Amino acid sequence: MKKTFKIGEQVIGGIIEVIADNSTLTINFKDYFSKETILTKSFNYKNNPNVENDIYFYISENGTSYYADEILKHIKSKIDLNKTNTYQW
Repeated sequence: MKKTFKIGEQVIGGIIEVIADNSTLTINFKDYFSKETILTKSFNYKNNPNVENDIYFYISENGTSYYADEILKHIKSKIDLNKTNTYQW
């Protein structure tokens, strides 16, 4: 799965690109005009019980919580994230 979100000035660079393969999800923040990658981070979603929170916080730190929620909804509709206890207290 590969999906590009052209958001604009609400996120760093303006574009968020999400790439998923069998066990890794990569999120790239790209420059709106040059399409160069500014930030990138990979998440192993098969073995990480907190992957939903990690993805949400990574996107919201570099953008807004609204877009973090919308992109996370899209990711969850396409791939099955590990459904364990998110708050391990």
